[in-house]
Amino acid sequence: MPTYDYQCQTCKKDFTALHKISEAAPPCPDCGGEAKKKLSAPAVHGGGQKAAPPPSGGCGMGGCGHRH
Repeated sequence: MPTYDYQCQTCKKDFTALHKISEAAPPCPDCGGEAKKKLSAPAVHGGGQKAAPPPSGGCGMGGCGHRH
């Protein structure tokens, strides 16, 4: 389930909520006021590190450091 960042329109406090995308915004946990979803960057998962490209010259010219 995704997490969403909200700001209460009454007390202006920020909070995070975990719920389904189809569910409505929850009320503020502090005052019960109406909350508005804040714009936030998406999470990026997995993938690991990518290999660095070989130095200029490529593998066929010995530029990769390997002995051919």
